[in-house]
Amino acid sequence: MRELGATVTFFDRSALEPGFALRCTVGVAIPLIVAAALGRPALGIAAAIGAFITGFTSLQGIYRTRLSAVLVAAVSMSAASFVGAIAAHSTPGVIAATAVAGYLCATFGQIGPIAATVGLNSLVAFVLFSSQPLAAPAALLQSELVAAGGAIQALLLLSAWPFARLETEREAVAGVYRDLAAYARAVADGTQGLPPITPFATARQVLADPQPFARAAEKARLQRLLEDAEVIRKRLGAAVSTREPTLPAAERLDEIATSLHRGGDAEWLSGFDLLSRPRPGPYVGNRIAWLSRDSLRFALVLAIAMALGRHFEADRGYWIPLTTAIVLKPDFLTTVVRGFGRIAGTLVGAVVASLATALLRGHAAAQVAGVIVAAAAAYVTFNPNYALFTIAITSFVVISLGMRGLPGTTTIAQRVLDTLAGGALAMIGYLALPTWERKRTRALLADLIDEQRALSSAIFRAYTDPSDDRYAAIERARTQVWKIRTAVEASIDRTRSEPYRHHTIGAGRALRILAATQRFGLANLALEAGLDDRTIAIDAKALRAFAGALDERMAELAQALREPRRARPDRRLEATLARLDGPLRDRAAAYADAVRRMTRLIGYA
Repeated sequence: MRELGATVTFFDRSALEPGFALRCTVGVAIPLIVAAALGRPALGIAAAIGAFITGFTSLQGIYRTRLSAVLVAAVSMSAASFVGAIAAHSTPGVIAATAVAGYLCATFGQIGPIAATVGLNSLVAFVLFSSQPLAAPAALLQSELVAAGGAIQALLLLSAWPFARLETEREAVAGVYRDLAAYARAVADGTQGLPPITPFATARQVLADPQPFARAAEKARLQRLLEDAEVIRKRLGAAVSTREPTLPAAERLDEIATSLHRGGDAEWLSGFDLLSRPRPGPYVGNRIAWLSRDSLRFALVLAIAMALGRHFEADRGYWIPLTTAIVLKPDFLTTVVRGFGRIAGTLVGAVVASLATALLRGHAAAQVAGVIVAAAAAYVTFNPNYALFTIAITSFVVISLGMRGLPGTTTIAQRVLDTLAGGALAMIGYLALPTWERKRTRALLADLIDEQRALSSAIFRAYTDPSDDRYAAIERARTQVWKIRTAVEASIDRTRSEPYRHHTIGAGRALRILAATQRFGLANLALEAGLDDRTIAIDAKALRAFAGALDERMAELAQALREPRRARPDRRLEATLARLDGPLRDRAAAYADAVRRMTRLIGYA
């Protein structure tokens, strides 16, 4: 109930992006206004729908990655609209095509957020355009108009690049320094947590895809600032692990962040960026499970939804699968808990849009204005409040398809019933074929231990055999740790909303193990920070012995957690620790302490 209340009532003003909303709304308005000026307003609807859905894809990526996502979405949606219009001639054909489209959407969505967005947008286009069967030439023209709408959004995106002026890059690096300042204060207060990783992930993504029109010297300066921030992050983490004084001061870090922020353009322009804010992007999956339960469930439930919708009326059949696609997600929290908010928004939107359609019918200019207003409302509310966004997008769909003369006889009562049916089907489908997050949490924690083990091994090898390749291996291993840590944190958060199940790890215990792995992460930071200190004496043989013992112990803990079973006792780590001396012994002792904590939480044999 708390989740539902937050979904419906909370409006996050900080998530407002008026510049992004303006740009995307212009992209929707252009084909509508051009078609209206030609005296054929209905002709602009297909292009407007293509522009509308593609606009949300432009939330992904930064510059070239964002443009690529928009273009891929435009092509994919164009193909989906053609298949939907052709398949609509046959009920068995459209049901089979819906199952294939749902399967492809869920399967390729495993690649990462951009692929998931493109897949969902293409699925929505397929469902919408399956509402009206067309002959092949008309379906081809429609698909070309959908692609044209996406191309309009791509051109508007390109036109916004020269006005960005490295604001996104500066703000991303400023966010890194702000979070480091906050962490430095927390260290002074005795925190035992890791330095923040999300701001670094965002800044890395942004600087890897820089503003094409920016000066090379300015981009290089921001890159150096980010590299300096990486060094500061290591030193702060080492200070926590070895209880050394924290440097530099939080005030100095705040000054750097403020200087970067003020280095942008005028305040009004900075707050009205035509590009959306960057989202963290390195946490991207790269494996596809072709027969995953999520993909099979999505395909089956959507096919049933389409069959149920077509059972009533062919031109009304899109509404049930559309609602199902919006509500059904890969986890319990977003499907069942937050799904009620989506259903509520769809219900209100169906009523509002049906009334608006009745009032606007026969007035072409008013219908065009209604579509544009609904599109603007959807873009404005997408991030601040999902329930309001659902109302807006529902209104857009109903008014747009009403302009195409479809569905002419659908009543408010029918839309309400279809919405309830689609939402209920999504929830029943999830509960019938669930993928409980608790079953994944244990394995993800074990993967995190393995990745941390790989990072510590890479750092130890750099001590005994320093080279550029060794440092590059550390960077790769650190990125893997960041990816899996994000997945673990998200998994534990989802388990809090799931019903309790036996033989799975509880959220409380999982959090305690995660906290213990953070201590291991601090030890990694402390050891890596020591690589810059050329005065540290190294006993290569003793260091290799400790590194080997640590690697074996972490492998045993990961396997014990994965199986699950109790960890076998092993005193080799303490014995090899005793052979070290000096600063390296202090840093290695932090590893031993973290391993002891993890062993207690996992359990002794």
